[in-house]
Amino acid sequence: MNVKNRKCIRKLSLKSLYANRRRNLIAIFAIALTTLLFTSMFTIVLSLNASYETYQFRQVGGYAHGTFKDVSPEQAERIAAHPKVKATGARKVIGITAEGVFAKTPAEISYMDANCTKWSYATPTTGRMPESGKEVAMDTAALQLLGVTPELGAEVTVSYSITDKDQTAFAVTDTFTLVGYWDYDELMPVHYINISRDYADDIEAQAVKTGLQPFRTDLNVMMASGTNIQGQMEQVDTDLGYTWDSYTDPNSVRIGVNWGYTSSQLESQLDPELMVAIAAFLLLVIFTGYLIIYNIFQISVAGDIRFYGLLKTIGTTPRQLKRIIRQQALLLCLIGIPAGLLLGYGIGAVLVPVVLRSTQLEVGITTISTSPVIFVGSVLFALLTVLLSCSKPGKMAARVSPVEATKYTDAMQTKKKQRSTRGAKLHQMAFANLGRNKKKTVLVVVSLALSVTLFNALCAFVGGFSMEKYVSFTTCADFIVSTPDYFRYNPADEFITPEQIEEIAANTKPSLSGTGYAVRKPVYLWMTEDALRQDYARYESAEQLDSHMSRMEHRGDMVMGDTRIEALDNSLFDKLQVFDGDISPMLEPNNNAIAIAVSLDDYGNLPNPEYYPKVGDTITATYADDVKYIDSRTGELRTEDTPEEYFQEKLYGARDVEYTVCALVELPYSMSYRYGGIGYETVLSVDTAQRDSGGAAIPMLYLFDTADEADETEAEQYLSKLTAGEFSPLMYESKATARSEFAQFRQMFLLVGGILCAIIGLVGLLNFFNAMMTGILSRRREFAVLQAVGMTNRQLKTMLIYEGLFYAMSSVAVAFILSLAVGPLAGKMLGSMFWFFEYRFTILPVLLTIPVFLLLGWLIPCMMYDNAAKCSVVEQLRDAQ
Repeated sequence: MNVKNRKCIRKLSLKSLYANRRRNLIAIFAIALTTLLFTSMFTIVLSLNASYETYQFRQVGGYAHGTFKDVSPEQAERIAAHPKVKATGARKVIGITAEGVFAKTPAEISYMDANCTKWSYATPTTGRMPESGKEVAMDTAALQLLGVTPELGAEVTVSYSITDKDQTAFAVTDTFTLVGYWDYDELMPVHYINISRDYADDIEAQAVKTGLQPFRTDLNVMMASGTNIQGQMEQVDTDLGYTWDSYTDPNSVRIGVNWGYTSSQLESQLDPELMVAIAAFLLLVIFTGYLIIYNIFQISVAGDIRFYGLLKTIGTTPRQLKRIIRQQALLLCLIGIPAGLLLGYGIGAVLVPVVLRSTQLEVGITTISTSPVIFVGSVLFALLTVLLSCSKPGKMAARVSPVEATKYTDAMQTKKKQRSTRGAKLHQMAFANLGRNKKKTVLVVVSLALSVTLFNALCAFVGGFSMEKYVSFTTCADFIVSTPDYFRYNPADEFITPEQIEEIAANTKPSLSGTGYAVRKPVYLWMTEDALRQDYARYESAEQLDSHMSRMEHRGDMVMGDTRIEALDNSLFDKLQVFDGDISPMLEPNNNAIAIAVSLDDYGNLPNPEYYPKVGDTITATYADDVKYIDSRTGELRTEDTPEEYFQEKLYGARDVEYTVCALVELPYSMSYRYGGIGYETVLSVDTAQRDSGGAAIPMLYLFDTADEADETEAEQYLSKLTAGEFSPLMYESKATARSEFAQFRQMFLLVGGILCAIIGLVGLLNFFNAMMTGILSRRREFAVLQAVGMTNRQLKTMLIYEGLFYAMSSVAVAFILSLAVGPLAGKMLGSMFWFFEYRFTILPVLLTIPVFLLLGWLIPCMMYDNAAKCSVVEQLRDAQ
C-alpha cells in the first residue's frame, strides 16, 4: 500500500521530533556548530580580505577599480557610457612638490571631481571641496608641515613644480584660501592638495603658452564587478575601438588596474597548486561538518529503527521514510542554522581584530565584512552538509525490513564467535563493543584524528617558516640608509652624501660597511638583438618591436641597449651571490672586469640563461656626456611634429670601454637601484666606475652590519632619532623591522590555523561525546541484563572507560599514520607556494596530544555513565522495552 499523504508524513516527522527532544537538542547543536564553522570561516576570511584591501587601497591612494589614463573629454564621455563602467571620477594633476617639508612624502596638486575625491580618501570632514578660484582643500598633516593651523578661511602658501607626471615646466608659488580639510592617513603615498577646476584650467593655459602639451586627465572607474578588472577594462577599450599598449598612438587609452584588489592579484598569481590548496581546504571543512551531522543522524536512525519498522508494516514506503528523515533534518535546520549564523558571525567579528593585531595591518584598518556571501554561502554549505549527512541514514531506514527492525541492535554483522573458557575480560568486552558498529567507530576515530593531523600540519607549516630566508630576501644588511628618493625608486642627482655617511659611521659600530654608487651619466651596453627584443617584447607588439629595432644603432648583430651600472665598495662584494664565474678580478686594481646581475627565481634557479652573456665574454659599454633625440630624416633635433618612427638617439662625447664578464651574480634587491628597466643591470668596482665614467659615480646608499645585538640596538636607536621628523633628509631600513614583520606574519598563520584546529577538534570531541552517550543510551537494556547477572557498576564503568581509551589511542595512532603520509606531500606543496618555507618533519605535536586524549577517554565515559546510572536495573529494563 502506497500512502500518498504529505500532511500525514509531516505530522509523523513533527511527532517523532517531539518524542526525541534530547536528541533534537544534540542535532540542533551539531547543525549550529557546522553553520558556525562555515560562518566564522567566511567572516574571518572575507573580513581579513576586506581589511587587507583597505590597507592596500590606502597605500595605493584610492579604491577605484582602475584608471583609464590620459583621456580626452570625448573619450571620457564614451567610456563613462559603456555598460561595463558603473561610475567614473576624473582627476587632473597640475603639479607636485617633493622638496623641503614634503621631501619624505610628496604632495600632488590636482583637481578631482566628487567621485574621485571620495575614492581617494580625500573628502573633507570639515568644510567642502574647492569650487572656484584659488580655493584649496588638503589634509591636516600637510597644513601642519606648511605651518598653517587647520581653520576654514586660513591662507595657505604652496610652492610647487608644474607637472602632470609626463612633462614638467616651471615652478609656481601661490596663496590659496582653505575651504576644507581632513585628517591625514599615514599610509597614503602622497599628500593630496585639491584645487578648483578654474585654477587647474588657468595653470594649464599658462603651461601651454610655454610650449607644453595640455595636461593629461585620468579617468578613475568603478567597473560592474570587482573581479577580472583588467579584462573588463580591456574589453571597454576594445568595444570603443581603442588600444591600451601604446604611449604615442592617439587612439590608445592606456589602463591601470588597482593592485589593492586581491582579485586582481590572484588573477595574476593563481596557479594549479593554489587552486588545489583552496579546494582541499573547502572539502576539509565540508567533511568536518559532515562528520558531525552524519554521526548524529546515523545514531538517531539506529535508535529509532524499530519505529521505522513499525511504519513500514502499516504501509509507509521507503521514499516516505526518507522524506520523514529529511523533513526532520530541515526542521532542525530552521533552528540550528540561524543560531549558527549569529554565533559564527559574532565569533568571526571578535576574532578578526585579534588576528589583525598580530599583523602589520594594525587595528586601525579593521573592516568587518557584511558581504551577503558570508550568510548565503554559510546557509548553502550547511544545508548541503545536512542533506548529505541524512542521505545515508535515510537509505538505511528505508532498506531495513519490519522483521529486522524489531530485532535490530547497535551491532554490525560479524563472524561467528568462538567460545572462551577463560571468562570475559573487561578490556576484551570493550574492544569487542567497538567492533559491533565499525562505521560509527571509524567516524569517531577519523574525526578525532583529523584535528590532531591538522594540528601537526599547522605546527610543521609555521615551524617551516625560515626567518633567515625571509630576512635575507627583504634586506641584505643590518641597516641600509639613504634618502627618500632612493626608497621611493626615484632617480635623483644626489642621494646620501659622503658627509652624512661619515657621520653615521662615527656614531655606530659597524663590523662591515660600504657604499653603493649610482652612475649618473648616460651609458649604454651593446647586447644581442635577440636579448634586447626579449626586454621590449613585454611592452610592445611585434610590429612596434620591429619598427623600434630598425631605429636603434647596430654594430653587426649587436644593438646599443640601455643599462644600469651600480658600483660597489670592495667590502660589499661579499653581499653578492655568485651564480657563475668569479668576482675576484673585480677586486684587483685597474681591472676591466664586470659582473652581470641576473634575476633568479625564489629557489635560486636562472629561468632564462640564454638572455645573459657568458662568463668570459667581452662586452662593450658606451659612455656619453649627453644624449639628444634627432629626426633620422634630417639629422636635426626632433620637434613636436616628428613622428615616433623617426626618433633616433644621438650621443655627444661618446667613448667605448670594453669589459670582460667575470661572473653572473644575484645583486640583492635591497642594495640595488630597486627598479627595473630595459637592458642588463651590471656591477663594477667603484674605482673602475669612477675611472670610466669620469667621476660620475655618486653615493646611492650606505649599508652596514653590526657585530652583536647590543651594537645593533644602539644603531637602531641612533638611526631612529636621526631620521625622525618630516624635515630629516634620510630614511633607513633594518633587519629588526624585517624580523618583526616576519614574526607578525608567522603569528597570524598560527592564530588562524589554531582557531581552525580548535573548531575541528571540537567537532571530534562532539562526535566522541555523541558516540559514548548514544552507545550508553542504546545499550541500556544490555547493561541492565549484565548487571542483573552480576556485573557491578564499577566493572561496567571500567568497561566504558576502556572503550573511551581505545577511541582515544586509536585516534592518536591514525593521526600518526596520516601525519607520516600527508606531511611530506603537504610540505612539498607548501614549499612551492611559499619561497621562505623549509619543510621539517615533526611528530611532536601528535605525541603531545596523547595525555590530553587519555584524560578525555577517561573523563567523558565517567560523566556519561554517572548520568545514565541514576536509574535502577528494573527501571532500565522497563524503559528499554
